Amino acid sequence: MKKRILTILSILISALTFACDCDDINPILEFYSSEYVFEGKIISKVYANDSLTYKVSFEISKHYKKGDSPKTLEFDVTAEEEYTGQWTSCDWRAIKNQTWLVYAYKYKGNLTFSGMCSNSKVIDYRPISLREQKMLDNGNSFKIQNYIFEYESGFNYCINVTDINSILEKGKIKEYKNQTTLLNVSIDSNGNLKSVSRQRESIRKKDTIFNITTKIEDASKKPITEFEKDAIELIGNVKRWEIKKHEKTGINVPYLRHIWVYYDLKTNKWSYEL
Repeated sequence: MKKRILTILSILISALTFACDCDDINPILEFYSSEYVFEGKIISKVYANDSLTYKVSFEISKHYKKGDSPKTLEFDVTAEEEYTGQWTSCDWRAIKNQTWLVYAYKYKGNLTFSGMCSNSKVIDYRPISLREQKMLDNGNSFKIQNYIFEYESGFNYCINVTDINSILEKGKIKEYKNQTTLLNVSIDSNGNLKSVSRQRESIRKKDTIFNITTKIEDASKKPITEFEKDAIELIGNVKRWEIKKHEKTGINVPYLRHIWVYYDLKTNKWSYEL
């Protein structure tokens, strides 16, 4: 019995160790970047002559994204490991007669989809959740520029344009009781500073349909310290930041950066870390 338990634990640990490493993708952002979003049934699956790939064809029963509405779509997919001889933790397979929800996108000029690291999935036995269904039904009304973004994929990584060190050199010299704080820096779609606030106990208000931040508030009930007040005043002078863009559409969006601000009592110098 003990040996059996150890074997099961070993299998579970291996599964966790080699699980496919994927970032969570908010369905509306995948919807927004997709060429097609549809429900459809696989009506054929044909392997290439070398069996390394196969062509899968969908008969589409419902289109969610506005645009042209083909009745069928075909995709070339990498074959399963028993054909390629190469296994990875990100392998997946499509099977004839399965019904899928597909988020189809362009990759290197070709239309494709994935059953891994995507919201595309088989829906025969696990139907679309109520939250995702609500998003799908309203996806065409989504305006990306109306939301605040942080670490989501599909955008460029932004840094400050204004020299922060030159700002901090002008900081006050005091015997602060606290010498470290984490701040939220809110930046508009043109790269201009909107506001600076404490990260501590901040609350994100999210859209109920798309689950993306619309507003961030400082909800801390603790009084602001003298150090926090001076740090916010300093970072408030970092007026210009890079513009954040959605990589596919090039649309500018508002965003949030986080910055650690420090004060060294020995050297009387301010410093920061993004």
